[in-house]
Amino acid sequence: MDRSAISDQIGRILRSQSFASKGQLRKLLEVLFSNMDSQTALKPDRVIKELWPNESKTKGSADVAAEMNRLRRALESYYNGEGKDDLITISLPNRSVPAPDGTQEKRWIVAKPRGGSEDRPPVPAVNPRRGLKIAAVAAVAILCMCMVGYISFRMLAGHDQPQSGRLDGAILRIMNAEGKELWSKGFPDGFWPEFYDQGLAPRIRFVDLDGKGHTSVLLLYHPAISPRSRSTTLICYSDRGKEKWRWTPGRELPELEGTPATFRTVALVVLKATEKRPLRIVVSSIHDPWWPNQIAMLDSNGKTISEYWHSGHLDHLTLADLDGDGREQIVATGISNGYHQATLIVLDPDRVFGASTEAARPELQIHGMGAAEERLRLLFPRSDLNKTLSVYNAGQEATIEHGRIRFSVAECLQPPSCLMWYEFDKHFELEAAYADEQFRTAHAQFYAKGKDAHSFSLEEQAEFEKIRCLVGCKSEFVALQTP
Repeated sequence: MDRSAISDQIGRILRSQSFASKGQLRKLLEVLFSNMDSQTALKPDRVIKELWPNESKTKGSADVAAEMNRLRRALESYYNGEGKDDLITISLPNRSVPAPDGTQEKRWIVAKPRGGSEDRPPVPAVNPRRGLKIAAVAAVAILCMCMVGYISFRMLAGHDQPQSGRLDGAILRIMNAEGKELWSKGFPDGFWPEFYDQGLAPRIRFVDLDGKGHTSVLLLYHPAISPRSRSTTLICYSDRGKEKWRWTPGRELPELEGTPATFRTVALVVLKATEKRPLRIVVSSIHDPWWPNQIAMLDSNGKTISEYWHSGHLDHLTLADLDGDGREQIVATGISNGYHQATLIVLDPDRVFGASTEAARPELQIHGMGAAEERLRLLFPRSDLNKTLSVYNAGQEATIEHGRIRFSVAECLQPPSCLMWYEFDKHFELEAAYADEQFRTAHAQFYAKGKDAHSFSLEEQAEFEKIRCLVGCKSEFVALQTP
């Protein structure tokens, strides 16, 4: 297949909402694609160095196999949802199972046209005397299919939909699935580099808002001129580039004590429509530079439906069907300023209102909003290293797959990968809590000498299992799964 077409498909997957919270799997997919032309020579050691540059000595082939299985499932989920109409499929052959011809499978990654020959069942043997007749019928059928496909393609070509975007200086360019530019917009005030330090992908979404097959573009725009004194704007464009609406986060609050209500939007997700509820947009925005955080629910026309306020920073949003009832929940992660601890909060999309209760520090209570009804509110313990070097630890983005929740907490400002990891079941019972190698190294280096010199002990490790539950649990601490 044409490599540029495969590259476009890989880019489409990486930009999809399905992969938005799967940083490690995005990295693995990029590694496999970059080695696609020489994949038979690709060794697990090379993959390990790419995926875990700081932990390569502790990782092995089993870890690579586990990540490959996670990526395989994620691709299957993508093609059953967002990618159901994609023209190219990306799959990962099972290298532990012999290929159909009996040889050992050496490929790591395979790209093929949707409905390609590998997707068809084996053709049964036919009588040789009927071969010419069957071949003629097949040729006519193939010709008809090609004509229909060509006509359909030409019809659809006139209705290209936005699929990706990029920033060229102060210009936003929007492309279709083939990478053809559909339209562009100029922004005289430019784009704030700090806001787009991870590229455009986290700040843009492509969504069929009205369910009629027209893909709208949701852009989080933050200007480069006087960025600290201006709020982020959520702009909605039609598939043809016409501006449909704008929305600005936050509001004036007495707690800001006269500080301008400038809010920076840090997360954007879209709740799928259900039989009872239309599609809804969820936006998390923090006051710059203080502590109030707003999670706002918007309808498809950019009107605020409801809002939840938190005393801290909720930098990450993840959507997941935690109950298996077909309804997505909102998982927000970040920092609770009142407790100086990393936090994880679960919200029911139908009950996003009120303000978090700040019993520990009443001076941080947001008033006039009413009491919130979080489904779950957790606080994560701080390490001795974090207490010495930082004001608080910080929750990172949660990943939720097959009923399991994986979540990390940054314990160091530098290096940023100095993490504590937590794994929960779908009921948020704790399955595991452990430090990564970077944290252990940073801890050992900091406490190597002096009166506080000590190693990271099993007793300290056990302290990380004491996850406090403010809302949603039967006891003060999260339940531990017993072996």
